[in-house]
Amino acid sequence: MKTKSIFLIAQYSMKPKPHVNTSKKGWMENPDNVRYDEQVIIARQIRNKDMNAQVILDLSNKRIERNAFKTDKTFDEIFEYFFTNYNQYVVEVMGQLDPEYLVEVVARLEKDMEQDAVYEEVKAE
Repeated sequence: MKTKSIFLIAQYSMKPKPHVNTSKKGWMENPDNVRYDEQVIIARQIRNKDMNAQVILDLSNKRIERNAFKTDKTFDEIFEYFFTNYNQYVVEVMGQLDPEYLVEVVARLEKDMEQDAVYEEVKAE
């Protein structure tokens, strides 16, 4: 795949939580027994081994290349998750690719935070 795009690639691996008895049949079926490790990289190309990643975003074209989790999520929704959790990397890349989009995302997140604060105030009364 030859493009001049920049990709965000996320891979997840499931591991048992500490002190979980993994010799017991069905231990993986209980969500309380597992945790997920997340590995996120930003790359200029998708390598063959990256095709197993659960999430691949084309940051240059704002397109979802792969989403193995919730297929109903939009690019903006997935991007906001990575922006919130990996902002030091995402801001640097998107600041160069599309600063206007980055401003829109920040404004949207700030609005959501304000709405959450209002909700919490009303709930506390």
